[in-house]
Amino acid sequence: MDDSLEFSSQIVEEEDFFFDDEDEYFEQEGSDQQEESIPVALDIKRPESEDEHKSFKSLLAGPSTNKAGLGNVDKEKVNAVIYELSKGSKFFEREKKRDEAVTQRINAILAKYELIKDKDLSFERRIVDNMIRDLEDTRDLTQCICHMDMDAFYASVEELEDPSLKEVPMAVGGMAMLCTSNYLARQYGVRSAMPGFIARKLCPELVLIPLHFPKYREASNKVRAVFQKYDPNFVPMSLDEAYLNLTEYLKTTDLTPVQLVEQIRNEIFESTQLTASAGIACNKTLAKVCSDINKPNGQYYLPIDRASIVKFVKDLRVRQIPGVGRVTERVLDALGVRTCGDIYPHRAVLYKLLSPVSFQFMLKSHLGIGSTTFNTDHDRKSMSTERTFGAMSDPQQLFQKVKELSIILEKDLEKAGYMGRNVGIKLKSVTYESRIRSKTFPSYIWKAKDIERIAKELLIKELPINIRLMGIRISIMKPRGSEDESVMKVKKNQRNCY
Repeated sequence: MDDSLEFSSQIVEEEDFFFDDEDEYFEQEGSDQQEESIPVALDIKRPESEDEHKSFKSLLAGPSTNKAGLGNVDKEKVNAVIYELSKGSKFFEREKKRDEAVTQRINAILAKYELIKDKDLSFERRIVDNMIRDLEDTRDLTQCICHMDMDAFYASVEELEDPSLKEVPMAVGGMAMLCTSNYLARQYGVRSAMPGFIARKLCPELVLIPLHFPKYREASNKVRAVFQKYDPNFVPMSLDEAYLNLTEYLKTTDLTPVQLVEQIRNEIFESTQLTASAGIACNKTLAKVCSDINKPNGQYYLPIDRASIVKFVKDLRVRQIPGVGRVTERVLDALGVRTCGDIYPHRAVLYKLLSPVSFQFMLKSHLGIGSTTFNTDHDRKSMSTERTFGAMSDPQQLFQKVKELSIILEKDLEKAGYMGRNVGIKLKSVTYESRIRSKTFPSYIWKAKDIERIAKELLIKELPINIRLMGIRISIMKPRGSEDESVMKVKKNQRNCY
């Protein structure tokens, strides 16, 4: 490859970095409350050893503990099982280090708090209140956005083929990792992103079904055909999830937003025999939050007026905000912020302690302000595919995995009509460390052979390596058919270098 081409390599954590200045993927949104004299000594707490132990168990539990169907599960019991079964594993040691790093991060933030707690922050409160007024001017109440999310999608597709699976706790995946579980299995605490051997400990009678992606893609195509009727520019987020802007369609019908979304969900069921849940709101952030409220096979409509929105977000737990993960939740909890309603009384402290990007995100969350943009070029920042498998270190097996993922990605790009000029490969080692390498080129590509060649080159730079997950991503994208649609031209000897 051309030596002048950009090359980047970085080690990444698979957790939200809400408090890093590099945060750039949040899109949420005070209020016009009058300024009051609030003491700075708020509900701030330094982590105690018992709290730290509990938080570590929560971290081990993974990112999917709030999924639908898990509401009545004894989470402490489930976390204890995961903790005991994970002891001594590479995963356990990795997560322990991460948890210690989070604790250090919290302590550093609280040390900064100690320096400002006795100071008069009325000036900072006025600054924030002015920011809130400016954000209010950006509130858009003209759009009707729907977030549609299929219910336990992979598991539901498998149940269609074998209806007997509906009567037993079942999960899709293997002993290494589960992709999803049906709602019977979730009653035992079994969920996505959980190792199968732990799931079996929680539910000994659990039935494990291997992944069948062709079936899931076929079902997804039928669902998307329904979406296309109501919003030609709908934005798919995955095989089982999409955003629709129903504003224009509503102008052509006497149906209310609630009736229209019921109609869409009914059409999906008629076409696929699969159920979908939906959230309806004025922006994408709130719509996504709402889609979880009445899962499975339900919908929730948040009236599109400021009063309803402010009331809705007041008691919303910060963890429910898209973009806030386990680490961020723990840091915010240490600062006394557990709900969006807690943000305003803590505004001056948060303003002093958080990065500008993180702080504005918090204000938008407090206000319930979010993006309504459906610019396809913006939303299509990248496309990717990844797979989890048993430990793999043989180079030839790894190269074959690169080939398989490249073929899948080509199909996705061809269907979406996009091409890109940055290829990245993601590798998760058996010690649960993630490594990402990427390379940018002057020309755009979308063919599997070109993606494979680049990804293979990036993989070779990491060998030898023992991994359990591989993903390939293409970014810096534009629609095919635009000017300079060219498959990357590579010298013949470079094509045959492997």
